[in-house]
Amino acid sequence: MAVLLIAALGGCMRMSADDLYQLPQLSEEYLRLQSAIDAVLDAGAEYAAPSSGANRQPIQREDLDGDGIREVLAFFNVAGSDRPLKALIFRAENDGYREVARLEGEGSGIDSVAYLDMDGDGIREVAIGWQIGAGINMLSVYSVKGWKLNQLMSTNYSEFTVCSLDDDPGEEILALRLSQSDTTGEAEHYTLTADGEIVSSTARLSSGVGALSRVRGTQLLDGREGVLVESTISGDSFVTDIFAYNEGRFANITIDEMSGSSYSRSYSVYCRDVNNDGVLEVPRPVPLPATSENTTYYMIEWYSYYSNGGKRLVTTTFNNFADSWYLTLEREWIGHVAVSREEAAGGERMIIFSTLNDEGGRGTDFVEIYTLTGENRAERAVADGRFILYEEGETVYAAKILAYQEETGLPVSPQQLRTDFGMTYSEWVTGET
Repeated sequence: MAVLLIAALGGCMRMSADDLYQLPQLSEEYLRLQSAIDAVLDAGAEYAAPSSGANRQPIQREDLDGDGIREVLAFFNVAGSDRPLKALIFRAENDGYREVARLEGEGSGIDSVAYLDMDGDGIREVAIGWQIGAGINMLSVYSVKGWKLNQLMSTNYSEFTVCSLDDDPGEEILALRLSQSDTTGEAEHYTLTADGEIVSSTARLSSGVGALSRVRGTQLLDGREGVLVESTISGDSFVTDIFAYNEGRFANITIDEMSGSSYSRSYSVYCRDVNNDGVLEVPRPVPLPATSENTTYYMIEWYSYYSNGGKRLVTTTFNNFADSWYLTLEREWIGHVAVSREEAAGGERMIIFSTLNDEGGRGTDFVEIYTLTGENRAERAVADGRFILYEEGETVYAAKILAYQEETGLPVSPQQLRTDFGMTYSEWVTGET
């Protein structure tokens, strides 16, 4: 490449204007694939892309048989057919692409598609969720080993995910179901044995779950894997269930057997990995001492879990979702601070951290954090003893220390505030907080 570049710069390569402006030619492989797909479309089919999940393209490429060459999967809807939804698998051959498997289902559309190796043999199974009706989905899992189609299982579900919870080498499926008639639900865990048998185990979701919101895999503190399910419960509250293997048994490790529910919260914030260790933490809001009759502020305790259901406090934050920032609270602050809010004209909002007086109310103000907008925000951010914490777009975040540890007994410094300050993002929040 270096030699060619030098030759080009030295005038040793001659290219015509037509060569420079010529459009790139489509590969022969692409043309053969397009011909195979056009034949299906010409017969009356329409593309039917999956509507949810990570794989939403109408045409997908995946190495199913483990030979290093990706097969092509194309998803169609053929109106008027007994089983109108179709997933066609094409394999490259010397003279073009040949259809080697056809997966068919009933319903109005394709909900989701996943690829997984359930028995650890290097050959991937195909999991397809067919949309049967409003809120009704049917999951089918197919083996295409040797390009001989074999349906391994079929079950109804509200949402499903691929996971790896047990100690076997293969991947598994977790199907979540909510009752159509009441607020009960369950999680069913599916594995595939070496001799091709599907084995399943069930565990309860929290009582009162109305709708599933987020389903994510996570590492747990002891190195095992878990699936974290966040759901709405009792209207505006949120609950987090964690499913994992505990002592060789599939279980909801966070559910309280007496109440039938895991810990629920009305503070609408999602779980997240607050310390970037690969483990999702569960938020537990704790009200701060009231400094106003109209507003209650919260700090959030973030807990990580072990596979036996034990938990560990990772950190505690104050989250100002209205202004998109958070502050990690120093250990010495917890239980000894109150929070209040003030807003001034000209694009200036302020959160004030105060000590507690002997009556548990607002004592000495010792830190102010500002959200500054407007044309003169940069000047205001460093005026009157303030210093900048962070700048993003047309907003500057600044702080001012009003009283130091000698007066309050609480550690505080500009460097500490810069380290503890961070930005929040809309995907962390489930709704208004």
